Amino acid sequence: MQKTKRGEWRNVEMEDLVKWKGDPRWDDEHSENQFIYPLRIKPSVATKEGLRLAIGNPPEETYRRGPFVCVTSPESHISTFKWAVDFLVPDGTPVLAAYAGEVVEVQEHSNEWGDDPEYRDLLNYMTILHRNGERTQYCHLAQNSVSESGIKIGNRVKQGQQIAIVGKTGWTDRDHLHFLAFRTGVYIGPFTFKSLQPQFHLKQKWWPW
Repeated sequence: MQKTKRGEWRNVEMEDLVKWKGDPRWDDEHSENQFIYPLRIKPSVATKEGLRLAIGNPPEETYRRGPFVCVTSPESHISTFKWAVDFLVPDGTPVLAAYAGEVVEVQEHSNEWGDDPEYRDLLNYMTILHRNGERTQYCHLAQNSVSESGIKIGNRVKQGQQIAIVGKTGWTDRDHLHFLAFRTGVYIGPFTFKSLQPQFHLKQKWWPW
């Protein structure tokens, strides 16, 4: 396997995630930003495909965000990643910037994935820094889809701009986009950042419909 770089905001150990998952400080903050859903797909298709991809998933780990079917992972959505959102959408779905900002991390050369933590360092992802200091991260991106969307580190992107496409890379068992809003400068155990509970527009313009 060819390893990717974990990056500054993914360089954590699984044992630390488990050790610190019960800390109540993971629950006390919402994002200040109001995001759009970071995917270009018809709402009816999002629901249909999400239900298909959720087949076999435990009901208690499945929920809805607008038209999207989402799942949580008791193995990885804990501690500093607690409020990550996994949108179940097919590979090839365009990924949009949920909020305007500057691209500060890109990893896109992997084309490998598997349902085992050993694949976690084969993840393709992008991180965007927003004006208020918060960041968003978009994970399980298709190989080279960031550069093929005309995006590179240092670019400023607009809310709703296409930044990549969904593609299974890294530790995953199905098609989805893993979305994370977080802030830095947090010191809980070995962690220096924490996920924030994201807020999405209740109504938004769907592209291009």
